[in-house]
Amino acid sequence: MPTSTRWFVRSGMVYFLLGVILAFLSEFELFSKISLLPVYWHMLVIGWITQLIIGVSVWMFPRKYRDKKKRESILVWTTFWSLNLGLILRFISEPILHLYPGSTLLNGVVILSALLQVTAFLCYIAEIWPRLQPRKKRRQKSKKREVNA
Repeated sequence: MPTSTRWFVRSGMVYFLLGVILAFLSEFELFSKISLLPVYWHMLVIGWITQLIIGVSVWMFPRKYRDKKKRESILVWTTFWSLNLGLILRFISEPILHLYPGSTLLNGVVILSALLQVTAFLCYIAEIWPRLQPRKKRRQKSKKREVNA
């Protein structure tokens, strides 16, 4: 199992735990002034489910070219760090933005977090797309490489 897959799955589990805790805490009156609903939905859907899907798909779909020196793609790590940094920025800024709706700085942080998440999804698509080939096509390419070697 690639290192990046372990990171995606483990961080997904952390977001799952935090999302459940936040959902529980949001039921108390202490947190009623802060809108936590979007935060814990992001934790569960993007933080947990999406990271689990990305991590497992990076592991299960074979790479187009097997380079023994470079085992993991820069795109995979860019996906991981962009997604997680975007999520963390969103978790910090969005509840505060509900308290101070006119804050230009907080609006900028929310936009930055969204851009980081979009960057993560584009990097993921760029990484996975070449891996989605029919089995016959992969076998033909590997046979051609064996003949040329």
